[in-house]
Amino acid sequence: MNVKFKMPKFTRHLTNKTFWKELLLTILATTISIILTFGTAHVIEKRQKAKAGRQSAMMVIHDIDQNVEDMKTRAELEEKYFNMAQYVTNHLDQIDSISEDTLNSVYSFLLDYDISQTNDSKEKIFHSSQDSWKNIDNAKFIDLVQDFYYYRRLYDEFMKNDLRFKGPITPEDQYQMMLHRPNYDLTSDIKNILKQILLDDKVQLYLIHSPYRVRLYQALADEWQRMSDKGKFILGISDEELNEYIEKNRHAGRQIKEKELLGKWTSKSEGSTEEIEFLKDHTFEYRLSQHIINPFYTGSIIAKTIIRGTWKFEGDSLIRINNPDFEYDFDSSQITYIPAMKDSVESYIANNKKMTKEIIMEEAKKSPAMRRRAYAIYIDDTKQKIEMNFNSEIQNGKVSTAYMVRVNK
Repeated sequence: MNVKFKMPKFTRHLTNKTFWKELLLTILATTISIILTFGTAHVIEKRQKAKAGRQSAMMVIHDIDQNVEDMKTRAELEEKYFNMAQYVTNHLDQIDSISEDTLNSVYSFLLDYDISQTNDSKEKIFHSSQDSWKNIDNAKFIDLVQDFYYYRRLYDEFMKNDLRFKGPITPEDQYQMMLHRPNYDLTSDIKNILKQILLDDKVQLYLIHSPYRVRLYQALADEWQRMSDKGKFILGISDEELNEYIEKNRHAGRQIKEKELLGKWTSKSEGSTEEIEFLKDHTFEYRLSQHIINPFYTGSIIAKTIIRGTWKFEGDSLIRINNPDFEYDFDSSQITYIPAMKDSVESYIANNKKMTKEIIMEEAKKSPAMRRRAYAIYIDDTKQKIEMNFNSEIQNGKVSTAYMVRVNK
């Protein structure tokens, strides 16, 4: 801050009285200037620390909220797949009429895997810096956060070791089942596998404890939601402020303009390539090429998908309406296999074509509203990269993010 004071002029003749008066004014002016300069800097620093502390607090609250959603999802999926397993168990004599998707879902539900895969990155950030605690400067909130992370670790260990949470089909069980299946493929014999294992005592023990697992997931979700609400109450953080923080940290770049979207964009990963072109007439063409490998042939089958449709902006969202008649090609011209594998390869290709045809038929039945996809889309400063966020039902409502780069002609 620049503060101007009228400084005394020592060049003119001064009496003793006026000399001391001018000197005192000089000292006073200098002192006030120092106070204002350093006092302002202190106020700014204090505000910055308070802001940093509030950001840290919202980071932790958001972490708690994400754990709440995780527990809710676990409870929902547990109920869903338990009901599937019960249905299949009660209809083993009619298993041929049950869809393979349902049967494979039931089998996956029974697998033994580590469910305590908690993302503790936010916890590490919070604990790694004492400045975070000092900047928040609220003992009640710090204690609340410490309690949450303590109990989360406690229940992670509990679910990892408690027998009621261990799937009945161990990796060794899967290995033995694979050894005795054609081409070591479990899905090809899933009906017989489920007939064999569903009535086993280990499986029934796991199923009978499913309601217990649901209740625990729901109880943790409720308790952690209470902690989140209490944390927001202690620091006076509104839902609007928290949502603004989440939105700001969810993506990079800025919101894209319509004219900046025009053209072709691509994304490449191991084994697949995506391309989408947005045209001025508000139509688009999406192309996906995937290289599919399998142990019973060498080389890759190339699966190509082409989807066309229309696009528009509604507010800040990019809206895509897919046409129902998308194209699909299953190119097996680049693979080789021994004669003994011919039936397996041809069966594999035929099954994929059959499933794809069924998907196309299902899409054709959907209304435009059901074929609508909404994306939050952003562009970087170079205008050569975009970020697309899609709320995926396939991933239980989780946001799926893709990054694409512009194809320059």
